[in-house]
Amino acid sequence: MARNLADRIEATQNTPVKKDDLRSNIEKMEQQFAMAMPRGMEAAQLVRDAITCLKQNPKLAQCEQMSVLGSLMTCAQLGLRPGVLGHAWLLPFWDGKSRGYKAQLVVGYQGLVELAHRSGKVSSLIARTVYSNDVFDVDYGLEDRLVHKPNLKGSRGEIVAFYAIAKFTTGGHAFLVMTYDEMIEYRQENATAKTKEGKVFGPWIDNFEGMAHKTCVRQLAKWMPKSTDLARAIEHDEAVRIDLSPDAIDHPIHVDPAVIDVETTDVQDAPTDYYEDVPPAEDGGMFATDTGE
Repeated sequence: MARNLADRIEATQNTPVKKDDLRSNIEKMEQQFAMAMPRGMEAAQLVRDAITCLKQNPKLAQCEQMSVLGSLMTCAQLGLRPGVLGHAWLLPFWDGKSRGYKAQLVVGYQGLVELAHRSGKVSSLIARTVYSNDVFDVDYGLEDRLVHKPNLKGSRGEIVAFYAIAKFTTGGHAFLVMTYDEMIEYRQENATAKTKEGKVFGPWIDNFEGMAHKTCVRQLAKWMPKSTDLARAIEHDEAVRIDLSPDAIDHPIHVDPAVIDVETTDVQDAPTDYYEDVPPAEDGGMFATDTGE
C-alpha cells in the first residue's frame, strides 16, 4: 500500500507545470496532497490556505513554481497549514545564481509545538522570556528545577534570558535556558539574512523575541523524545524543495546565504508567528533533562 502510494505520487511529479497559472497547478495537486497527508487532514483546506498565501504575498507567483509546490507538499506530508495558525509560511527569496525567485518553507514556532504534541510523547511545550525584575532561578543537580515568577507590578525590566520547557507523557521533563547575550551571539553566527557587510536584517531584527523562543525549542528538541515529523520539520525549516516524490522530505535543500541578493530581496514586516530558520548549534545554552522513565 505504501509503495503504491509512493508510485502514484511519483508518477505525477513530472507533470508539466504551466508557469503562467500557479493557482491552477496548486488546485490540480489536491489529489497528490490528499495521498501524502496524515489521516484526518484535509487536502482541500491546504489548497485554500495556499491560495490565500498567494493573495497575501503576490510575489510567490513570481517564484519557480516547483519550489512553491514542493513547499506545499512538505506541508501536506507534515500536516501543517501554511499561512495560518503559525504553522508555516511560504517565503519568496531572490536567488542571485539563477536570477529568479524561489519559495522557501519557513516552519513556525507553533508548527514545531503542534508536531511535538502530535507525537504523543510530549504533554506540554512552551517558550518564555525572562526579564530583569522577574524572579528567576535555575537549579541543577539530581532534581533539576526552574522557577520563574514574572513581576506583575511595574516594569519587568530588560530582557535577560529565554527558555523552553517540555513535559513528557512519561512524567519527566526537560528545559533549556539561553541568556540574552548567548542569544545575540547565536544570532550573529546563525542568521542567514545579512547584508554584504554582515549586518543582520529581517525576522532576527523585526521579531527577535519570537526568533529566540523558536531557537530555544529547536535546541531543546535535541533532548526531547524523538519524533520523525518534528525532526523533519526542523530539517525543512527554510529549505527549498523542487522534488515532489514522497522520499524527498528526507532530503531537504537548504538555502546558501550567498545566493540571496540582498539588494533585491524584500525585507517585509514579519507576521506574529513568522520565523526565520535557526539551525541547531552543537553547543550553547544551559539545559536540564529528566526522562521520568
